[in-house]
Amino acid sequence: MIRVSIVGASGYSGVYLMQALLSRPDVSISVITSNSNAGKKLSDFFPLFAKTNHKNPLLSEIKFSLFDADLIGGSSDAVFFCLPHNESSKLIPAVLKKNKDVKIIDIGADFRFDDVSAYEQHYGKHSAPELNGGFIYGLSDVFYDKIKNSQLIANPGCYPTGALLPVLPLVFKECVDFSFPVIINSLSGISGAGRGLKLQNLFCEIENSAKAYNVWTHRHLPEIKEKIKKAGKLTPDVIFTPHVIPVSRGILTTVYLKLNKDSTMENIAGIYESFYSGSPFVSILNNIEDCNIKNVVYTNNCHIAFEIREENAAGSAGLMVKIVSAIDNLGKGASLQAIQNMNLMFGLEPDFGIPQYSPYP
Repeated sequence: MIRVSIVGASGYSGVYLMQALLSRPDVSISVITSNSNAGKKLSDFFPLFAKTNHKNPLLSEIKFSLFDADLIGGSSDAVFFCLPHNESSKLIPAVLKKNKDVKIIDIGADFRFDDVSAYEQHYGKHSAPELNGGFIYGLSDVFYDKIKNSQLIANPGCYPTGALLPVLPLVFKECVDFSFPVIINSLSGISGAGRGLKLQNLFCEIENSAKAYNVWTHRHLPEIKEKIKKAGKLTPDVIFTPHVIPVSRGILTTVYLKLNKDSTMENIAGIYESFYSGSPFVSILNNIEDCNIKNVVYTNNCHIAFEIREENAAGSAGLMVKIVSAIDNLGKGASLQAIQNMNLMFGLEPDFGIPQYSPYP
């Protein structure tokens, strides 16, 4: 039995973690924390948990508690941190002090960067820089070998997950001509903004509308750039534009790349098929129009499709590829990828116990 605690359990990613773990006969939930809801019964705050879990009937009676490192460290084999940036790094050292062997999966941003100074440039001063080097970037379908042997995992951001899964295989195989910028446009459901009350996220503000935001300053841009640079050993010029669309969840990402002259439709398809041949969650579709969020929400799946055309790129003729990916921002972009990472860390199959549900139609 894997004993799990969830720190920050009242947010969207924490709630979805609990929902997804309900059916796991090998998992028990030990502690759930929420500073703003401490003392409240889970099923009172979220009635969806009322008498829903026959394998763990006490879950409907469990209460949110304040963070207690001794309690969490002493009763957990794995701890998920679902907190805003610069919060988990304040708490993780205390949990590790209590239990040096506990496995940590941080869904927040605190340990995603190899370079602490890059984190501090965009998020503020880091609270535990001494731990940063011990964290593995948890893009499960790419870095699974490293994740299997790690105790500390930094779950990627939702936008980076949707962008990096289609881009990294081509970067690793040196197919990308970086004389042309990597252009990434992403459309996200409103749940990506979290559960906090914000005027711009109210129904009357977002319904029947769509907008770009933080077009030069979004904090996921440096994360994307760092991982592409590490894979290709070159500093890429990345233009990233995030958008909010009036749906609850899902991210549709379109990437524009210039390819090296030797690339063809066939060898790009072969690269993707080979790279993700062992992944139960990444699918390469034949038709780019079939790549849509309707087919992936409530799952840990990523759908990828692409088209290549010869264009006049950056002033010179070349092969351009448009790649579209679709993920669920709360699934593949957060909670379900976190569970996939947990599976790998405990020697389980990556898809063990991960729900496969789609609301189609």
